[in-house]
Amino acid sequence: MKKYNKVFLLFLLVLFYSFGLAFSGIPEEFKDKINNLKWVAYTPTNFDPNRNSFPSEESIIADLNVLYKYGFRGIVTYGSDGILAQIPRLAKEAGFEGVIMGIWDIDEREEIMSAVLARDYVDGYCVGNEGLNFRYDLETLNNSIAEIKELTEKPVTTTEHLTDYSNDQVYNLGDWVFPNCHPFLSNVKEPKKAVAWIEKYFNRLNKHCQSDRVVIFKEVGFPTQGDHKASEAKQNEFFKAMEDMNVTFVYFEAFDQFWKNDTSVEPHWGLFTSKRRPKKFIASQ
Repeated sequence: MKKYNKVFLLFLLVLFYSFGLAFSGIPEEFKDKINNLKWVAYTPTNFDPNRNSFPSEESIIADLNVLYKYGFRGIVTYGSDGILAQIPRLAKEAGFEGVIMGIWDIDEREEIMSAVLARDYVDGYCVGNEGLNFRYDLETLNNSIAEIKELTEKPVTTTEHLTDYSNDQVYNLGDWVFPNCHPFLSNVKEPKKAVAWIEKYFNRLNKHCQSDRVVIFKEVGFPTQGDHKASEAKQNEFFKAMEDMNVTFVYFEAFDQFWKNDTSVEPHWGLFTSKRRPKKFIASQ
């Protein structure tokens, strides 16, 4: 992948600020994609940020081809450093119609500019993920959202825990509302009850959404191991029930990620195993 030194990145930053125009509002085309595409949250296989180990381009292409084969047409990423910055291009070349690109470290200039340079393949950006008052503060996050909007002229938002959106300052961040929603982590572990729980919060947030903004839940999933209530059968039941609900959501997540270790279920959210084997829900499609 082509490398950009810090001086050149700074030059690009100045250039975009000088000639870019601030974006206002969400294009109807983007709204249509949010509401009509089948979205999946994607972290590559063969990736381990704890070891700074990145996948090859060939591995990412293989991931994307599997996801496309099973009907996904929108993809949500989490970071833009290294080879991850090439995912939007590779996704569009693989046939994906929608890409929401993530920026993980909002203080890292090289990651930000790598994301900006990918903008021709990006429909919207998500700046940060569950980092408020931990990895960054509200003012820094707000400024970062404004900067990415200025540099790319694309819709931009952020993601926090669902419960954080009871705070109007969080609710009003960005161009659309994009929370993570995990009933399993709130001890709602039966699939039908979990789906009802999600629908309740979706309707609550959507009720107060202004006409120029939309609500889509960024992470909606059900783990398949790591808890006696987790299984492939229950994940299958959960997603089949979700598909009958009037809730706009992103399937979480594409592949099992064994580097995740915050809780016992964290490595097991995948719709596919880390070897790209479809689990029960996907296999039944």
